[in-house]
Amino acid sequence: MCIPLSIYARQEDDIVNDDMQWQQLEVYRKHPLSLNNADVAQLTSLGLLTTLQIDELINYKKQFGKLLSIYELQAVPGFDEATIQLILPYITVAESSQTDKSSMTCLVRNDLLRYRSSTIGIQVKKDSYGAYYFIKNYKKIKALAIGDFTINMGQGLINWQAYAPGKSSLITHIKREGEIIRPSTSVTDNRGAAITLQQGHWETTAILSLQQHGGNISYVLPQAHVGINWLNHNIGMDYAISLRNYHLFGELAINHSTSTILGMLASVGKIADLALFYRKYNTAYQSIHASAMGENSNPVNEEGLYTGISIHTIKHWQLDAYADIFHFPWLQYKTTASADGQELFASLTYTPDKETRLFFRYQYKQKYQQSKGDAFIPPMIQTRHENYRFQLSLSPAKGWTWKTRIEANTWQDDSGNQYGGLYQQEMIWQLPQWPLRCTLNYTWYSTGGTATRFYIPDRSVLYDFNLSQLYGKGAKQSCTIRWKQKKHWQAWARIEIKGPVTIQVVYTV
Repeated sequence: MCIPLSIYARQEDDIVNDDMQWQQLEVYRKHPLSLNNADVAQLTSLGLLTTLQIDELINYKKQFGKLLSIYELQAVPGFDEATIQLILPYITVAESSQTDKSSMTCLVRNDLLRYRSSTIGIQVKKDSYGAYYFIKNYKKIKALAIGDFTINMGQGLINWQAYAPGKSSLITHIKREGEIIRPSTSVTDNRGAAITLQQGHWETTAILSLQQHGGNISYVLPQAHVGINWLNHNIGMDYAISLRNYHLFGELAINHSTSTILGMLASVGKIADLALFYRKYNTAYQSIHASAMGENSNPVNEEGLYTGISIHTIKHWQLDAYADIFHFPWLQYKTTASADGQELFASLTYTPDKETRLFFRYQYKQKYQQSKGDAFIPPMIQTRHENYRFQLSLSPAKGWTWKTRIEANTWQDDSGNQYGGLYQQEMIWQLPQWPLRCTLNYTWYSTGGTATRFYIPDRSVLYDFNLSQLYGKGAKQSCTIRWKQKKHWQAWARIEIKGPVTIQVVYTV
């Protein structure tokens, strides 16, 4: 599996730590998705297109008919050169799509054994195991999972276990999208059975697992849907509808109290995309596996308004920015009273060609927390966190890729200021006429404490994605080698100085 660097460039701030998503892309790389035959759910499953882009593509096909060439995507509103290059390895305009063909993978690593196909998955580790049997789009069965699976409902107020971006440089990726049930080999998910049946515009899902039980009833149209969700003691409704250049979505969930999400995405021609997201998560609302967008990881005790804009009027340049103001009505971690906060973000991207990308971002966050003093009830004080990041990615010669990242953090509270710096250098060399690729990575960091820590992607072997948390002072050096023999065999080796050694062999049919 070779994930293009453009995906890393696009999602570098929002690491996709979702194994199933990468596997889905691998299936589409071998059996490209037909844009002429794909519905909204299939286009969403790519995970690379926004809701606005999917709506524009459907509207274009309604007006002008099926695409005659991939290059016709340049005429679809919202599809710029970067987006087309991003999805190119996984799509086709051919009438016949082969995405339903089975793709089997056997993976052996020094701490893991996996077997994967489009219908079966097994994972065995030293202290855990996982397995599933999964069927998708078979007659009236839209999805069937037996074994381990994830549940993803609405906008995450009731349950969301798959990857979902939050506030990030992907300004318009604020909407949760994905199938309700997906296979998984993670023992932290659900173990049991679930099925989604489809009849015309109606979809019905039933879920029964050791952890949770519930279901969903949805009425689905090409550019709209409304659904009723229930899981354990939570019940709710979610909706989405596209009207011209606007896409409206939201969710209402009820437990001991209510939580509400209202969102809008809008496209202003080829000039800009806009995003608006209002949430009100009541203090008494409870849902164990909920994961909705917000300042906190759980949708509880928070009210906020997010506004974002992505401007792409000048060729090769793109400006993304958002502002988020939020309020916590009741006590939370490190607070002794209700508190307010705000966050500002701006990034500028310059891509003069396919091999070069220049990226700069600035992020500011202001919040209140309790003082570190010795008072019986510490007073609330204001904290400020600022982040600066510069990234450069280029290919000076064929087979060579050079990536540089320089980052700085500052933190201010009643005890003073903290500062942190990070330098990362990555070099990728694909040997000419050899199925061998070598990646060298060097990272240096120095922080004044955990308040100025850094998060960096720790890319290892196939199906192994981690997010490293760095603080204190230190350096990391690693070397990753991949040997890919024809279409079936891959061998990976990763060596980290003063760290683990990982060896992996993969066979794919």
